[in-house]
Amino acid sequence: MRNELAKFSVSPPCVTALGVVAPPPIQVESDTFSGPLALLFEFVRDRRVNLLDIPLAPVCESYFLYLLSSDRSNLDESAAALVALAYLIERKAWAMLPAPEEEPIEVEEGAALGEGCIGDYQFAIAALTEFEAERLKLFFRPEGAFPSIPPEIINHEIDHLAAAFAAILGRAEPSPFETVHRARRSLASMMKSVLDAISHEYRSLEQIIPAPFTREDAVYWFLAILELIRLGSARLRLDDGNVHFARAAA
Repeated sequence: MRNELAKFSVSPPCVTALGVVAPPPIQVESDTFSGPLALLFEFVRDRRVNLLDIPLAPVCESYFLYLLSSDRSNLDESAAALVALAYLIERKAWAMLPAPEEEPIEVEEGAALGEGCIGDYQFAIAALTEFEAERLKLFFRPEGAFPSIPPEIINHEIDHLAAAFAAILGRAEPSPFETVHRARRSLASMMKSVLDAISHEYRSLEQIIPAPFTREDAVYWFLAILELIRLGSARLRLDDGNVHFARAAA
């Protein structure tokens, strides 16, 4: 009696912790996936594998071979495998359907954009335009925005200006140690100080810059004088090969 029961006994279905019958261990082998059918089902459901890269015909064949080799008594496992296989076939069929492509919107050249395109960004455009104008004033000088450099500086005085600047740097004292976060000087205020220091009488840089001065002081004085010359508020001339500066006539 025991042998007859053993002969006709049915293996219990594999039930997971959630009470769901797991599919039979049908192995899936491909270039992008290798594992049991249940794991493939889980990966496809969680979008962790591209089903288009996995051929399902061998999987279906393995399922038919499983049905032929089984005693057809374990219907729960067979049904679980069929459900998983049907799900995979359906998902792959949907993935293989061509997706409708949206036609590109053609905008005629020179056509004005609608208010829906730029209307919401007018405030940002105005702010960026204002920031650009302020930046141009601080860091760039567009052509025609300021008076041009006097031609006598370009043609004759550059070497003499360089020599005069080198001379005052040679007389400068070492700069004292200062913190990095100290406030920078304003070139505009420095220009005012230089304009107050020069007169209508032509004098050299050594006579204009009050001693003692540091190399940083010399740089600011020299830049301020050049800016005043470019703006027409100061002039320069050569006297015996030396550069002298004076305030421009009102």
